Order: sequence, then structure tokens, then C-alpha cells
Amino acid sequence: MFYKVRTESRELKIMEVLNARADLSEKDKRNYFTLRKGYEGEIQFDNMLERLQCDCLILSDLLLRASNSTFQIDSLIIVSNTVYLFDIKNYEDDYVWDAVDNRMLKKPDFEITNPLTQLKKNEQHFRKWLQEHKLDFPVVASVVFVNPRFTLYQASPDLPFIFPTQIERDVIERLNSNSAKLTHKHKKFADQLINSHINENPYSQIPAYEYEELRKGIMCTNCSSISVFLDGKFCICPDCGHKETVEAAVIRTAEEFRLLFPERKLTARTLMEYSKVINNQKRMSRILEKHFTMVGKNRWVHYI
Repeated sequence: MFYKVRTESRELKIMEVLNARADLSEKDKRNYFTLRKGYEGEIQFDNMLERLQCDCLILSDLLLRASNSTFQIDSLIIVSNTVYLFDIKNYEDDYVWDAVDNRMLKKPDFEITNPLTQLKKNEQHFRKWLQEHKLDFPVVASVVFVNPRFTLYQASPDLPFIFPTQIERDVIERLNSNSAKLTHKHKKFADQLINSHINENPYSQIPAYEYEELRKGIMCTNCSSISVFLDGKFCICPDCGHKETVEAAVIRTAEEFRLLFPERKLTARTLMEYSKVINNQKRMSRILEKHFTMVGKNRWVHYI
């Protein structure tokens, strides 16, 4: 049972928009693609967890704090006698484990952040979190590599790594073999975790951006093109052919504007300028009035 579902982070949502509307630096582009690939891997793992039939609580994407340290847990699963922590990696291509120096290399010799070090830190922080909340649960932590195009050479079987071909056996079947039922204690524990979740990631790397610098227009929800044009009651993307009702496109673009500029007032005129597709203020106002709360009167009207 998914007790806390996964959603795109605010950082990823903003970076998706900036990738389409701004000229990102190479560093920011790499950050965006890393975030996107990581999220896709996490969703892939969530889809696998749909096959769980045991009595369990699944909490996705937790950001917690213990002893003034903030740490993230990609997936946490509570069963009757154990808490499982999973750090999900969507790596692909060939890697080598260097046991001598305890490091991981992408072939031929590019060193990456050691997933084992990350896992141990997260596990230590989580155990500290349990202590601070006077809780006592056995913890098992693993790194899960979800991409079938991933290979790690020279890895010891003793490492807490679960490879793509092992997920069915070492996660799904192992958890499903637990027939014990959860109690009120487990649900209370899950609620404590959710209540402790931090919404804003202090380590987010969103670059500075200005309204005037962004490309204006409606962004295609399918291919992220900013070339969408109006055709009657529909918005059509000339690049991929995706078709969307004007109303849906306006609502989505209004939400995007509020995400990027929460300090600015959302008005019909502002959204017309930002979307550059609808040039009829009355039509824009009707859509906004239908889906948002109108505040103020006459020329001071805006929507929340």
C-alpha cells in the first residue's frame, strides 16, 4: 500500500520549464537531466512495487532531518518486523567496483559519487532519527539499480546492492513472503514520518532566472516545444502534433506561471503576455474565473 506517493519535486518542475524557456548553462542542463533520469528510475521502481501483496506501507521520497542533517530516502517500506530503505539508482552502461579504494567507476575510469557511502550516511541518519523519536525498528538498507542496461563488474556479493535481475527475487518475493499483519503502531510510525517530511529541499540547485529572459508561449505538454499555436478550441504543437484544449492549456500555463513566480499576481493580462497564444482578455478571464479564485475588482482583479 502506497502511504505516501511520489510526485515531481518543485526543483524538477521548475528545471523542466527552464530547460524549455531559458538558455541553461551546461552545468544546469546536466543537473536537470540527472534529476529527470533519477525521477524516472524512482517511478520505475514504484511500478515494480505495485506487485507487492504483503501487508506493508510504502512511503516514497521522504526528506527528513536528524541532528541538524537533512537526508533523503527514495523509498521506505514498513512491514511487520522490519523497515526497508531503498536508495534508487537509474544508472546505465558499464561500471567497475574498486574494492581496494572503495569506489565506483564508470568505464573506463570516470569516478562517480559512491552509492555505498551515500547509503551508509542515509542509514546512519535514519537510525539517529529513530532514536530522536524514541522508536525501535530493525532497519535494512539497500541500493537498487533499476536500469536493465546497467552492469557493475567486480562487485562483491556482500555489498548491499540489488541489481535489475534481482529485484523480483530480493525485493518483491522476499517482502511477499512476510505474512504478518501491520498494527496501529506501524501506521502511527508512518504518520510520524510523513509529519516529519520536509517539503523544501535545502540542497536544490535552481539557477536564478528573470521573467524578461524566458521564452514566452504555451509549452507543449508532450515535447516541451514553445511553438504551440491556437486553432479554434484547441492548442496544437507543430513539432509533435500534440493536441490539447485551450482551457486545459491555459490552466496548465497558469499553474506553471505561479510555480515560477509565486510573488507575482496572476491576471488575465499577465497570462496573455506569458502564453502569447490567446489575445482575447475576456476569453482568458472566463477560463481563469472558472478554475481559480478571483480577488479584487475591476483593474485590480487577480487570481489565486
